[in-house]
Amino acid sequence: MISVVKKLLDLNLSNSLIGTLLLISTYLFFSIMELTAKELGQSFNPFQVVFARYSSQLILLLIIFNKKTGEHLKSEFPLLQVLRGALLLITTCFMFSGLAYLPFAENIAIYMIGPVITTILAFFILKEKITLTQIIIVIVGLIGAIIISKPNSNVFNYALIFPFLAATCFAFFTIFTKFLNTSDSNQTTLLFTAFSGSVLSFPFIFFYWETPNFYQLALMFCLGSLATIGHFFFIEALKVINASFAAPFVYLTVLLAAFWGFFIYDEIPDDNTILGAFLIILAGIIITRIKTK
Repeated sequence: MISVVKKLLDLNLSNSLIGTLLLISTYLFFSIMELTAKELGQSFNPFQVVFARYSSQLILLLIIFNKKTGEHLKSEFPLLQVLRGALLLITTCFMFSGLAYLPFAENIAIYMIGPVITTILAFFILKEKITLTQIIIVIVGLIGAIIISKPNSNVFNYALIFPFLAATCFAFFTIFTKFLNTSDSNQTTLLFTAFSGSVLSFPFIFFYWETPNFYQLALMFCLGSLATIGHFFFIEALKVINASFAAPFVYLTVLLAAFWGFFIYDEIPDDNTILGAFLIILAGIIITRIKTK
């Protein structure tokens, strides 16, 4: 992973382009992780899948870092690191809760408010400069996501709070990641993410544990591997771009969901999906060109 980033830097590409490539890679690995989680979700309670995602990532990192684990756990802001890891865990739990009470499309549509929240937080917390054009582009991407998801009037019920809280938590998670990049290494941030998630999700297994077979165990380990790679690219991306620039790329979640739906489940994209995808891609291209200039 490190060598891939170094090769990108050696090409003398602009920070915006490097950040774009890293973010695309991030959400690609995350989408594969979600597919794996969906497969496991057919046999296990979602909370056990959450625990498997973090514990397998922790085991993988302990193997990779070996004797340097203790060194990498030294952070200038340990409590903030724990809070960041907790935010990601809470985001996952809220998303699972939303899926339990809301249709998948509506749940994703509401979650797409996240980039708007991230852009606002980046302005107030990180003091990043936000132009009117960037705000309009974020809104355009949001409209594209809503068009794809096709939310209906039945979505307005109390369960709306779950995906909204998930989006809010992930927005703070993004801001904290950007802030911690100035003080802690990637290894430190990844370790704290895995440790925090594993410890906080551990109590769930006492209520929802079911023994997996070898194939299911392999899938659980894949969750940790995919999460580690995805988060590494995400952290590296925020080293060269602003959080507000990264915000619209979360819309790739919708595009990749449509792609995997067609590739794996033979779901043919309808007119809404095509139009929404066009708006999302257009928003991404415009904001990349603005930042590059």
